[in-house]
Amino acid sequence: MKKLGLIILLFIGLTKVHANCTTNIVPVPVVDSISVDLAGNITICWQPVADPDLEFYTIFMVNPGTGANDSIDSVAIGVNCYTIPFGSNNSDFESIQLGVVGVDICNNQSAVGTNYHNTMWLDYTFDVCNASAFLEWNAYDDFTSGPTVLYSIYVSINSGAYILAGTSFTTNFTYTGITQGTTYDFYVMAVENSGAGPFSSSSNDINVPTATFLKIPAFNYMYAATVVDSTTINLQFYVDTAADISSYSIKRATSLAGPYNIVGSVGAFTGMNPLIQFTDDNDLNANTTYYFYQVETVNICGVSGYPSNIGRTVWVSVEANNIEATNTLTITPYEGWLGGVQKYDVYRAVAGVWESSPITTLAVFTDTVIYVDDITDVFKGDGEFCYKIIATENIVAHVGGLPEASSISNESCVFQEPYLYVPNAFAPESIYNPEFKPILTFADPESYVFQIYNKWGQKIFETGNVMEAWNGRVNNSGKMCQVDSYVYVIKFLSAKGEEFSKRGVVTLIN
Repeated sequence: MKKLGLIILLFIGLTKVHANCTTNIVPVPVVDSISVDLAGNITICWQPVADPDLEFYTIFMVNPGTGANDSIDSVAIGVNCYTIPFGSNNSDFESIQLGVVGVDICNNQSAVGTNYHNTMWLDYTFDVCNASAFLEWNAYDDFTSGPTVLYSIYVSINSGAYILAGTSFTTNFTYTGITQGTTYDFYVMAVENSGAGPFSSSSNDINVPTATFLKIPAFNYMYAATVVDSTTINLQFYVDTAADISSYSIKRATSLAGPYNIVGSVGAFTGMNPLIQFTDDNDLNANTTYYFYQVETVNICGVSGYPSNIGRTVWVSVEANNIEATNTLTITPYEGWLGGVQKYDVYRAVAGVWESSPITTLAVFTDTVIYVDDITDVFKGDGEFCYKIIATENIVAHVGGLPEASSISNESCVFQEPYLYVPNAFAPESIYNPEFKPILTFADPESYVFQIYNKWGQKIFETGNVMEAWNGRVNNSGKMCQVDSYVYVIKFLSAKGEEFSKRGVVTLIN
């Protein structure tokens, strides 16, 4: 009977409770802050709701795709913080918006979408030109105290303890002085009331990889500087095509110490062949002097640096000695090769025709050298002699298997004065000296005139062929002339266009 009475009392009590359920306005839980810890977990904390009928809290997340309020979990009263583990949130990729709704025993709940807080999402841009990281994040303006928030930026270097890198009242910060090979991790802490607190919020942690540094050139090598003609010099240099280079500045000087002035620029080459060519025809005279060249890189930030080795052209000049029948060459060395110079081949052109083999090979020299070319065995041509030098690099390993480099000097030319020898007698009927023929060399053969006159002034022979002699007959085919003295006239031009003439007497004897 007592048992039945107890059951009736409980039933009456429950009936009374449900009978008292009415539409009730549940206070909105006041969120203190939402933070992301260094492990990537999101934690939201709120103040307890002072409602005796409160039964639990529901955690809501704003769906980033649809904007809908999605219920993600519920917690009992007495619990005032909720954590979403790293593996279940996207705090590294976007700002997460969370809110808390209170629910009472009658399933009344506080307003959804009110007093939500956003996580701070920290991102960066690496400035390769200034070796700095530009950090930026969304504002934390959800503190109940208002939007006056101080942001403290913390950095961990090489996985060490986090230290304060700086503060800001704006939502960005530039961290400078980043060095390659060092690791940097950052997070931002927002503190309300201009940093006075008491509440704070921390962002996600980011790592700034130093692999995004500028790729500096591993090499920049002047392969060869060679003369094309008196106003043109060709340069070849090979470069590191993987480096962050936008262009190459070509610099030139007339002395090793400089100054070096920019004479041109070549855009960055992105192909596989690292060898780049440049032609310098900018106000130069390779016949009067040698030139020093250097290539300097310009990186994608517009900063110049990493100059190449020097390349110095070979220069030759020549002077003729008409008395000794020699040509004296003055030669300056090539400079700048990694392996040094192996040899210098001296080439000669006679009357505009280059000989196929060098007339000599010079050993390595470091200063100006003199070479004398004896031309007594080259009495032919119009008297013009030209010379050029080809320097060859020592054996050395080049990028891409390139062969040893070579450099060609300017061409230097000289004119030997014409040489004329005229006999004074000949004997047409003898086996000795049966013809009268001047010996002429170093003259223009096209201008040659050879004439014979008798004592009455009559012209009895004429030719324009330097190889043709007078045999003592009229026009070399008529009657044999008598023993007597005859006047010869020889006219010709030198290779330089100078006029020469010689008049004399030759005796015809038996």
